[in-house]
Amino acid sequence: MELRQLRYFLAVAQELHFGRAAERAHIAQSPLSRQIKLLEDSLGVMLFRRTKHKVELTDAGRALIVEAQAILAATEQAKRSVMRAEEGLVGRLVIGYTNTAIYSNFPKILMAYRHQFPKVELVLQDSLLTPMQIDALVDKRMDIGCLRPPVQSPDIELLTIAHERLVLALPAAHPLASQARINLKDLAQEGFICFSRSLSSSLQTLVFQTCQDAGFQARVVQEVGDIPTMLMLVSCGMGVALVPSSSRSIRMNGLVLRNLVGGGPQLELALGWNRGVKSVIRDGFVDVARSFVQHGG
Repeated sequence: MELRQLRYFLAVAQELHFGRAAERAHIAQSPLSRQIKLLEDSLGVMLFRRTKHKVELTDAGRALIVEAQAILAATEQAKRSVMRAEEGLVGRLVIGYTNTAIYSNFPKILMAYRHQFPKVELVLQDSLLTPMQIDALVDKRMDIGCLRPPVQSPDIELLTIAHERLVLALPAAHPLASQARINLKDLAQEGFICFSRSLSSSLQTLVFQTCQDAGFQARVVQEVGDIPTMLMLVSCGMGVALVPSSSRSIRMNGLVLRNLVGGGPQLELALGWNRGVKSVIRDGFVDVARSFVQHGG
């Protein structure tokens, strides 16, 4: 049983005339009759009673009308779904992001993508540091990452979506808190609250390098797993921390954020994806992000 045979059957069933059905189906009458006969042979039933003067549906023919319409409708729906998937309009997209991304323009990019592609299922994996995201992208467990360069893997392609500076988080009662800009050298004797070394955070690597460039080794007094916890401990007077400037979105009593003399080192936030994986849906997300960045949001 072929789909074209079902279409020919429905044309005859609606016209009850092989000549008119052939015109409607844009086929000669003889091939149409032959296809109807092949359909009847494949089903083992007669679908029509034919006389010189009229064509009538048999009980089997009447039963097939509903089934044929359902089959052809399902086929068209499947075709439309496949075409939408090919165009990136439906499907599933797994996105991971570092916890500081939520304070950047990343949520606005998500919103813009959701508006353009409402049928795509977004699976979000939060609080993933850059090394974790790289592993997931290389292993094809994730489609897009929002991470902190640099990235060493040659498999990963990047699109920078934001630039920002490191700023200093201080307890509000700290003697330096009244200054608008702080020289990092003045913090050589301070205790630093940092990401756990076991997390291999690229941000933490930058923090240590920044302190080293200022002429001292950061003395770590507490290791944590995320920025909000880091800032909470700073507000409690347990130490100081260097954090991305987007952390200003987190407001806590007893906490102040101050710029560094010289502006502080610049860091990037970027989208990353596996360049060896072909995905129309993922490329749609990248295009939305690229447009967002080019037009300034």
